[in-house]
Amino acid sequence: MSALAALAATGAFAQSTVTLYGLADVAYGTHKTTGDAGRSIKSKGVMDGANAGSRIGFRGTEDLGGGLSAQFVVEQGIAPTNDELFGVRSAAAGHQVDGFSAAGGAATLSGTAGAYSNGTNRQTYLGLSSGMGTVRVGYQYTNLYELGTLSGYALGSEGVQGADKAHLHGNAVVGGTRANAITYISPTFSGVTVQLQFGSGSAGRDTYDASSANAASNLSVDKAVRTSIMAKYAAGPLSAAIAMTDNKITQSTRAVGSQTINAYGAISAAATAATTNAAERAAKLTQIGASYDLGVAKVGLTVNDGENGGTGTSTQSSSFTAYNLSVTAPFGALVPFVSMGKAKTKNDTTGVIAEDYKMSQFGARYNLSKRTTAYVMVGTTKNNAPAAVATGFTKDSKSVVGIAHSF
Repeated sequence: MSALAALAATGAFAQSTVTLYGLADVAYGTHKTTGDAGRSIKSKGVMDGANAGSRIGFRGTEDLGGGLSAQFVVEQGIAPTNDELFGVRSAAAGHQVDGFSAAGGAATLSGTAGAYSNGTNRQTYLGLSSGMGTVRVGYQYTNLYELGTLSGYALGSEGVQGADKAHLHGNAVVGGTRANAITYISPTFSGVTVQLQFGSGSAGRDTYDASSANAASNLSVDKAVRTSIMAKYAAGPLSAAIAMTDNKITQSTRAVGSQTINAYGAISAAATAATTNAAERAAKLTQIGASYDLGVAKVGLTVNDGENGGTGTSTQSSSFTAYNLSVTAPFGALVPFVSMGKAKTKNDTTGVIAEDYKMSQFGARYNLSKRTTAYVMVGTTKNNAPAAVATGFTKDSKSVVGIAHSF
C-alpha cells in the first residue's frame, strides 16, 4: 500500500513544474534634475540598473488532466544595490538617494519623500487554463502595462528619462500598471488574442463598507471598479494592439461615528464629526500600440488618449494625450536604438496645461548571450507646462552604463 502511495505521489509530482527565475540589473550612472530658481539635484554612482526591473520569482504549472492545468506566479521586485535588497524596490526613473522623491518634482528638490517603494510585489496570481482560454485571479499586470511596456511597442527603456512617461501616460487615474483583478485571456484565433480584466486597484477591495452599530445612517460605502479590454494581433513582422480601460471610483461622505481603514488594515476610531469629502471619478484611457520588423530595423509606436472626469460635485475634468515612437537597428549582437515622445495633460475646465512633456532617449544594447545584456543609455525628459516652469522641475536627464542578467 505504501509503495502504491509513493508511486502516486511521484506521478503527481512529475505532472507539476516549479521554476525559480529572476533578473539582476546593475549600472553606473549620473542623474540630474533641474528645478525652479536654478535649484537642482545631482546624483551619481553605482545604482540599480535601467534596462529592466530587477526581480525574483517563482512560477509553476500543474496538469490537472482533461486538458485543464493550474498555474501560479509569485514575483517580487528587488533593489540589488540597496542594503535592504528584498525590502524595497527602486523607482523606475527616480533619484536613488534616500530622502528624495521618485517623481522628480518640487518635492524632490526639498527632499520630503523617500526614493524607494515598499511596494515590492510585482505580481502574484493563480490561474486555470484549458482549450477555452486562461483565467487569472490576483495581483497582476494591467492591460495598460501589458500594451504600454511588455508588448514590444516601446523599444527604449522606462528606467531612463526620455522613454519614461509617454507610453504609460494617464495610468495613475485608470488603475495603474498593476492591480487586483480577474483576467480572462482567450485562445488565439487567426493571430488575434483578446484579454478582459475586471477588478479594483492595488490597495483595498472593490467595495468597502463601514457603518456604526447604532445608526444605519452612518453607513459609508467606497467603490472602485476597473474594467478593461485589450485585443492584440500578431502575424509575421507585424504586431498591433488596442486597449480600453474604464476606472470608476466613488467615495461617500463620512457620517458621525463612521470609521476608515488604511491599506494596512488599521481601522480608525469612530469619527466625532461628519465630513463631506465625497468624491466620484470616472476615468477612461484608450491605447494603441504597434511594431513592425523590417529586418534591418524595427519600428514601435504607442498612442494614449484619455480623460479624467474630476471629483465630487465639481465639473472640473482633464484630458491627456501622448505618443512614443522608437526604432532599433540591429548589427549582429549590437542593437542601437532611439526613442522620442510627447505627453500632455490639459485641465478642460480652466484650459490650463498641467503637463507638457517632451522626451528623447538613445543608446545601445549588446547581447553578450541570451541571458546577459550590456547597455549604455542617455535620455532627457522636459516639462514645458507653465506651472512646471514656474514652480516645479523643468528638466530631468540620466546617463547609465550597465549590465543585466536574467536567470
